[in-house]
Amino acid sequence: MPTTLLFTTGTTWTVPADWTDAGSTIRVIGGGGGGARSATGTARGAGGGGAYSSVSAIGITAGATVYISIGSGGAGGTAASSNLGTSGGDTWINKTTNSAPTLAADGALAKGGSASSGTGAGAGGASASGVGSTKYSGGSGGSGGATSNSGGAGGGSSGSDLGNGFAGGNAGTVNRSSGAGGGGTGGAGVAGSTTGQQTGGAGGLSYSGGAGATGGTSPGGTGSTGTNGAGGGGGGSCTTPTAGGTGGIGGAGTEYTVTAGGTAGSGGGGGGGGGGGNGAGENGGSGSSGGLYGGGGASSGGSAGTNPNGAAGAQGVVIVTYNPNTSYFFALF
Repeated sequence: MPTTLLFTTGTTWTVPADWTDAGSTIRVIGGGGGGARSATGTARGAGGGGAYSSVSAIGITAGATVYISIGSGGAGGTAASSNLGTSGGDTWINKTTNSAPTLAADGALAKGGSASSGTGAGAGGASASGVGSTKYSGGSGGSGGATSNSGGAGGGSSGSDLGNGFAGGNAGTVNRSSGAGGGGTGGAGVAGSTTGQQTGGAGGLSYSGGAGATGGTSPGGTGSTGTNGAGGGGGGSCTTPTAGGTGGIGGAGTEYTVTAGGTAGSGGGGGGGGGGGNGAGENGGSGSSGGLYGGGGASSGGSAGTNPNGAAGAQGVVIVTYNPNTSYFFALF
């Protein structure tokens, strides 16, 4: 049985004594970008998903020290940050030196997703700027809306070994619209939907083709959380005196079974918050964070009242799979 290792922290890795380089695969996913805090009356854009890169059999030896760097998830926007989030960090692994690799013979690098620039969408991590023998981009976040009190945009999903990530849905185009769904992962994914007033957008499909999370209904319903890398559902819009609903969290990826327990994979984008209004208590809804690993964070819903902070992107990851050297174990006895 192959051994699969998961790295979410740390800066070095000591290669196990039973390592076999032939047939090994190293996958890296960048951190997701953070979603924006929406302005009075107008929703801003969401964060893009992290990129994906992989390499196979690059000449790593048992007992060697390998260098790693895990990309952080971007922070959601706050009033103190001029309402804009921050970009996700790059994730990389290098068998030679403690720096990002430039050649696939040395390792792999996946770019983090970008934060929104305002009403514009945050770009997904670009495969062209990555390093690896296989490279895919993250999905872009949804763009913001100029319509008064529109629902928030959905975050983009991270890339995966099935292909590029998918975009989150754009912010609503009508007054007091519900939030948009987050993008789903993999070849079976679809972009999160942009919605009208009553129901939040559905999240994009999971990597295996499973349904995305459902959106919350008006007034103020919460979007569902995604599963298996599906996008989170958008929050329902407000009605007097109810605030807009919270978007659903992007689904955590489950493509790989980790030997120490659990699963891991490419994450779906978070669902956007529902739009608010002009009256007392008609605040915008909170967007939700991207799914592990590398999903982009959503933006909050716009309102003339209180606007919640934007949602964080999910951190990146390094996933290593190899076939153990059985002769090593026999030599111990």
